[in-house]
Amino acid sequence: MADVRALYRIQELELDIIECTKRIKAITAQMEEDEALREAEAQFDAAAADHEEAVKQVADMGREIAALVEKRQAAEAQLYGGAVTNPKELQDMQMEVESLGRRKTVLDDELARLQSLRDQRRESLDDAEAALDDVRQAREAENRELLAEKEKLTAQVSDMLARRKAAITDIPADIFSTYNRMRSAKSNRPISAMNENACTICGIEQNHTVIIAINRGEELVYCQHCGRILIRL
Repeated sequence: MADVRALYRIQELELDIIECTKRIKAITAQMEEDEALREAEAQFDAAAADHEEAVKQVADMGREIAALVEKRQAAEAQLYGGAVTNPKELQDMQMEVESLGRRKTVLDDELARLQSLRDQRRESLDDAEAALDDVRQAREAENRELLAEKEKLTAQVSDMLARRKAAITDIPADIFSTYNRMRSAKSNRPISAMNENACTICGIEQNHTVIIAINRGEELVYCQHCGRILIRL
């Protein structure tokens, strides 16, 4: 039956359209979802935050040392300026200058430690930035391939839709309506080809009456088990 053959070709087109559409959706999701890129971005952001904090700590320590140096210079100026002559006051001032000197030594050591930490974090930031660039470049290359595949599949789907639309016009409306009504119930496979005398989808061999009807090809014939329209290719 010519109408069944035409329906079978439409079914094959529709199945190809479904598979292509699934792949297009998968490509879109893959291009939007990238765990490796998100992880590289997170590592870069963390390294940048750590480096920024280290830079701030160095700057804060530098200001604290500058203030201490200024305080010590003022104390020395007062100590050696000659305005103070009281021995007890002079001794206290001398002790303060010495204490400020010791405090500066401690702060200088801490500043050196913070500067080393800042430099280390700068290196970590540079490494994270390089790793992020590598991931982005690899992603861009992959996306170019995925985009090319998506564009190819989209063109194929458009072509198949046009062919499906043209094929439908040659099929009687009542027959196509029957086919269309069965699609969802039969998982988009309302037509099953015969394998010798058996339905290829459910595997059930058909009885003599069904075989004769198929061979005549004058009407739609249904599988006695799964109910699909049968066709002998």
